[in-house]
Parts: sequence; structure tokens; C-alpha cells
Amino acid sequence: MGFLYLIFIQDENTKLILDNFINTFFTLGLPATLPIYIMVLMFDILMVAVKISSFTSSNEKNFFKKVMFFEILFLIVIIIAWLPYFISIFE
Repeated sequence: MGFLYLIFIQDENTKLILDNFINTFFTLGLPATLPIYIMVLMFDILMVAVKISSFTSSNEKNFFKKVMFFEILFLIVIIIAWLPYFISIFE
């Protein structure tokens, strides 16, 4: 789902278009659900950290550390990619 947000990044000069479903989804729905997705991703990172603390096997710990690293990296990329759009809205 996160790749969907990266594929359809809105330009900072995007205007709200409500004439059909597709334009409404891309200019209103996708940006509105992005903060929810970011919060869910941060919650998942927290849950992976909790899961790592309960493992005794180093193989499992290493795997979930890689998962957590990927999620953090993905979160940073999504925030940086969408930041110009949200800055333009709140100026």
C-alpha cells in the first residue's frame, strides 16, 4: 500500500478536482489517508521493536531488525516525498 502513495505523489500545485471518482480519489482521498497510513506504519515499527525484545534466537532478531530498518527507511522516504505537497497546503 505504501508504494501506492509513492507512485501517486501529488505535486505541490495540485488543485482539488471533484468532477469524477478518479480525480476525487487522487486529489482528496489519497492525501487524506496518508497521515493515517503513516501512523499505522509507525505503530507497526513499534510492534516489531516489541517483538524483537521477546526473541531469544539471533536469527529471528536479525530478520526483524531488517524488517524494522526497511519500515523506517520507507517511512522516511514517504514523508520526504509528500512534504512539499503538505507544506503548500498549510502555508
